[in-house]
Amino acid sequence: MGILYLVIAMVMGGFLVSTLSLAAANSQNVTSSGQTLNVRQYLEYLLVPFTAMVGLIASIPVSMLFVFDKNAGVLEYLLAVGMSQREVFRGYLNASLAIACIAMTPPVLINAAIHGANATTGEVIGLGVLTGIAAVSLVTVLMTAFSSMQRKPTGMNSPLGISLGIFAILPELFLGAILSSYALFFDVIIGAAVMVVALAMLISIDRLIQREKLLP
Repeated sequence: MGILYLVIAMVMGGFLVSTLSLAAANSQNVTSSGQTLNVRQYLEYLLVPFTAMVGLIASIPVSMLFVFDKNAGVLEYLLAVGMSQREVFRGYLNASLAIACIAMTPPVLINAAIHGANATTGEVIGLGVLTGIAAVSLVTVLMTAFSSMQRKPTGMNSPLGISLGIFAILPELFLGAILSSYALFFDVIIGAAVMVVALAMLISIDRLIQREKLLP
């Protein structure tokens, strides 16, 4: 379902990462009013939220599948064979993460090919993938939870779920320019915070979502 989302995410990710990586490799510092902006560093740090966004877009079909399965009675069958709400949600979360990791692979390879093996590139790649995993986890849990609360969902709450996911990583678009060398530290804090929220929601899903909500 929704193979187009994966294709769009991979094409968009490849284009954005290659453009930003080439721009960073050929950039020079900018000085204004006595303040110097490390343009190369800023552009490299932009790769973190953009890599995460690629994973978010690619994982959208899993939430669509959740709604389809709910209406078709698949979730009712899973509950009937003994699965808990958390196990059901975790299955869709695992699928989202698998697809997101596939979509984030081309941006990672392009970034590594252009910048080569160095500490900054490794940090950006690692943080981008981790932030993507955290954001996808949060959005998947949110969208599946929202969809399960609808009496007869005909679609998914993708605008709300995706908006919340993008909002969570939005600060990373500006940290490189505002905080310079401290941007990496705050990127780690944001990614960790998003992951903690997603895990907390998943752990408490049995209490938040009643079994009846997963029935058609």
